[in-house]
Amino acid sequence: MKDKRQDLIYIYDTEHHKIIVIDSETGNRIQEEDDQVTSLLKYLHEENNPILLRRFAVWCARQINDELKPIQKKILDLAEKAVQEETEEKELRELYQETEGTAIATDTTGMMQGNKNAPAYLAARECINPDPLEGAIQAARFHRLWAEMKDKEDDLNDVALKEVKAEASKSTIQEVEQQQTNYLLDLMNE
Repeated sequence: MKDKRQDLIYIYDTEHHKIIVIDSETGNRIQEEDDQVTSLLKYLHEENNPILLRRFAVWCARQINDELKPIQKKILDLAEKAVQEETEEKELRELYQETEGTAIATDTTGMMQGNKNAPAYLAARECINPDPLEGAIQAARFHRLWAEMKDKEDDLNDVALKEVKAEASKSTIQEVEQQQTNYLLDLMNE
């Protein structure tokens, strides 16, 4: 039986504008199943509630973006305007397309090198995804990826640790998913 803990490679798919996950041992793409967060996001989409989807994406991005670079601030400001319905989809699409090159570069250099600023930038960018559902799903994934990278970094900083874990502990990911679920449920109950 294969151990669930494996080295994963995250690659930005420029054609579909989202992150894909590859098993580093086999080179095969890992098929994603809907988790609780994704199911709730799809429910909000079915209920035709793009504002809550965008609010959730912004929340995810803000959880991991302590220090905003100017482009991240510009992106999140526009996303906040979209939440307040003070902007047109055209503006979102233009900035999303304008930042495509940066997203590819961030994936190529940042993600591959394990820089936790990479998922922070990519999560912020997903807040202005013209498709609010896809943006929310990807922002949630980048939020979890950031937590996984942070967990690895914390392990590397622990000098008493003899063996570094290959992947974030399941409890770290579950904790982030639970935070996301709780926030979504709070949004739905407003």
